[in-house]
Amino acid sequence: MSVSALVMEKQKSGDFLGVVKLLKPLADEGDGLDAAALVRLAQSCYRIGHVQDAASYYHRAAGMAGAPRQQLLELAFTLFRQAKHKELAFGAARDVLEYNPGHEGAARYFRHHVHYRLDMEELERSDGEALEKIRAGDAFQIRTELLLDHIAWCGDEALNALIQTQNGKTFSPEARARRRSRPHPFADKIRVGYLSNDWSDEHATLKLLQRVLELHDENTFEITLFCYTEDNLVATDRVFRERFGDKIVRIGHLPTEDAAQLIKARSIDILVDLKGHTNKSWIDLVNAGPAPVQVAYLGYPGSGVGIDCDYITCDRIVCPETRAPFFHEKFCWLPDSYQPNDDSNRALPPAPSRSQLGLPDEATVLVSANNVRKISPETFRLWMAVLARAPRTVLWMVCNDPVARGNFSRAVANAGIAPERIIYANSAGYPAHIARLRAADIGLDTFPCNGHTTTSDKLWAGLPVVTKKGSNFSSRVSESLLRAMQLPELVAENGDRYVDLCVELASDAERLRALKTRIESGRTTAALFDSRRYTRNLERAFQMIHERAKNGLEPAHLAVE
Repeated sequence: MSVSALVMEKQKSGDFLGVVKLLKPLADEGDGLDAAALVRLAQSCYRIGHVQDAASYYHRAAGMAGAPRQQLLELAFTLFRQAKHKELAFGAARDVLEYNPGHEGAARYFRHHVHYRLDMEELERSDGEALEKIRAGDAFQIRTELLLDHIAWCGDEALNALIQTQNGKTFSPEARARRRSRPHPFADKIRVGYLSNDWSDEHATLKLLQRVLELHDENTFEITLFCYTEDNLVATDRVFRERFGDKIVRIGHLPTEDAAQLIKARSIDILVDLKGHTNKSWIDLVNAGPAPVQVAYLGYPGSGVGIDCDYITCDRIVCPETRAPFFHEKFCWLPDSYQPNDDSNRALPPAPSRSQLGLPDEATVLVSANNVRKISPETFRLWMAVLARAPRTVLWMVCNDPVARGNFSRAVANAGIAPERIIYANSAGYPAHIARLRAADIGLDTFPCNGHTTTSDKLWAGLPVVTKKGSNFSSRVSESLLRAMQLPELVAENGDRYVDLCVELASDAERLRALKTRIESGRTTAALFDSRRYTRNLERAFQMIHERAKNGLEPAHLAVE
């Protein structure tokens, strides 16, 4: 019996392992299998749970004469994703889009992951094409952009406002009106419900917010923490959930409508959404309208497009009044910075030696600890200009992915900078990360999406951070933090001045020492790290919001003075 006949017999009888044992050696040796045989092998691999092998054989078969190329590429893309092999799925998505530019899943996957690979040429080309299409009102491009990715490369608030939500259904004006007009039993105590899936003291949100939750005035406020945190993140928590257990209400197991009814049953006056368009946000729950007033806070640096919040808690730097047309929320301005910071529970270990960290003692160390998706082509050009003009510097950057490291090093070499001046570090636990930041000299910011928790971490560690003025919320965060730290001189007017300022600091050890001394002092004196002052201001904001709602007034821009 021929191999082909034997394969068909085994496949027909359900002996898929037998098919794989017959065909896999031939395929792996390149022994002339045609597209049909490779497809049979792929099908059998899938049936026995070898998903990545199945995807690889489909992908290979797609390149053969007479094969249904588009269909096989789409199968390969789907299965590489199922196997969680991001790089192979990315390549397959790119191939799918060559044959079918309208494949929404491939387009969304490609646009998301292109920002994590640090292939600067491909990233610049992809962002440039996306920008042109969004400006032209291309519905497909707008639909396949993810908001959190979009603000990392596009600093135009008018364009940011066009991108659609993908984690839920957009609220309607009619639903918003019904929510606001629904009878509600306001009481003397203000009932505030914080909604998040990040309730672990190992998550960045609580690195900022935990002290505020501790300091809330229980005589005036009744605080509830609505929790849909996944079990793997819950398991990382050390003490927060135990300390706040009486305030935590778990709702992640409930359907959306049941979760909304639970919040309504607790007569929450102000529901505070800590997620916006960040990972696994529960937009449909917010849009179910469980509270008479709903506030966007902290998690997402921009307008929550499609999310039914009445206010966004901000400050006059991240949200100047001129930007109001691009927000459906009303601004609630805090007086220092919109960002809370924990002045008591945050780690501050001593710095390890540079030799322990693999850093040169004689160089000026510029550090980036931001998520690599924020390293836009604009950011890359500015950093390379600094390295070119300050030859005694090295760039130390947190980047776990070997593919991204390889792509970035090639881009650095193409920019005329020696790749050995880039020193990569993996992510580390929070205390170790804060400690190692203290061994650096200057923090480099990213544009248009700044460091947020990352910038405040650097300042907490005593490290100067250089930024420049921005054009949307996410690009103005570092300026907000630096001004609340009384360091306005570290905010450059534009990209050229940003490069100049980094170079000046890198060549002036005395100025750097003086800045670090001021920052160390500011840890106990500056508004940025005064948790009690911040909490009182936030509470005043909630009181003003509550008062308007209680009196039947529509939301309006509010300022806490």
